[in-house]
Amino acid sequence: MSILHRLFVVSLLLMLGVTGIANATVTATRAQSTAGALVTSSATYVALGDSYSSGEGNPGSKPDQWLNTAGIPALSTDGCDRSALAYPPLVAQELGVTSSFQFRACSGAVTGSTYDASNFTKGSPSVLFGKKGFETSQLTSLSSATKTISLTVGGDDLGFAKVLAACAGIMVKEGPLSEVFASRAPGASQAKCNSDLAQSQSIATSVSSSPPSLEGALVDTYTQILTAAPNATLFVLNYPQFFSTPSVPTFCPLTSAIRVGPASLYLGISSSQLSDINNLEVELNSGIATAVQQVNQTLGSTRIELVNDNLLTAVNGLTCNTKTMSNSDINGVIFSAPGSISTLFKDCFLQKDDLVPHCGGALTAVKSNLIAKGSLHPRPKGQALMAKALESAIQISTPINLANWRFSDVYSKDGLSESETF
Repeated sequence: MSILHRLFVVSLLLMLGVTGIANATVTATRAQSTAGALVTSSATYVALGDSYSSGEGNPGSKPDQWLNTAGIPALSTDGCDRSALAYPPLVAQELGVTSSFQFRACSGAVTGSTYDASNFTKGSPSVLFGKKGFETSQLTSLSSATKTISLTVGGDDLGFAKVLAACAGIMVKEGPLSEVFASRAPGASQAKCNSDLAQSQSIATSVSSSPPSLEGALVDTYTQILTAAPNATLFVLNYPQFFSTPSVPTFCPLTSAIRVGPASLYLGISSSQLSDINNLEVELNSGIATAVQQVNQTLGSTRIELVNDNLLTAVNGLTCNTKTMSNSDINGVIFSAPGSISTLFKDCFLQKDDLVPHCGGALTAVKSNLIAKGSLHPRPKGQALMAKALESAIQISTPINLANWRFSDVYSKDGLSESETF
């Protein structure tokens, strides 16, 4: 085994040790969580949706920056990762409706529509029906008193996190030397990457009459929301730009470096996989726009509006360059490590004398997903841009003038420091 190969194994073990402890801490905290405030039906502004609306990845520096369903600081999280720095509470405060605001968005939420019965959505919390802990259906917070609804949903229906986990590769760098192991992170493989990407693309492009279909699931979801809130306008936000990369290298690092002596380890995806994921996001946002238009045509009204926050975030997506990664509005990929380090090492690397991780047993036992919460999610300044886009749409105001709006008014610290540049 070469020196570089040995460094690869040592680097991976150290990475797993560090992130495994962090992941265990998060799990323990969630085990102590309590139910959120009881949902009322008198809210005038209700925020529905998934982690892009809940604010996952932005707990802030204080424990009370996690919120319950009433938008009130809570000392522990219920697993929905509702953040005080997410766009819904920012908008509620700006519009002066905090006393009649319901914050129901929850990490991992899918549509729950029968139009999407894919493997990606099994066991996930649902916007329509609610399946997570103490969480009831998000629709129970809607009534004739509701005037404004915001929503992001669809990304988890396409299994974005699972695709990333299946495709993740590793690069080991020592001085001028580097070696890339495409789709060879623990739990990943080229075959699984290809399979998950194909399934996601099929869901994204299938029409309503051929489920699982993103378009059909979204149309069904939007219609049920508007039925539950007959006097409300539904503002559907599309997804912020994940990558803003003018030129794509052979390997796109999505994490900062973990140093081990003279070597550094990065996790990321290949250029072709990056292209596939970019195209998948285009299909996702296109499907959202098509579904909004279809529901408006069916209802013969404009009770549903598309909020194009992707336009505001397009410039500051991830760049595949650790030197500029900290300037992005989007977090890079955060990897967690499941299970025992010694078991994982034995299962992955001692069965065969090569660098292909043979991790089936260890990872299956812990229901592995190496992608930690917060990966490819908006940082505080990204959430603030989403808030400005929604405020503009709600108030039917003039186009957003970013030059006259200071992000520092909302939050002064952002992002994760990067440990190495190329």
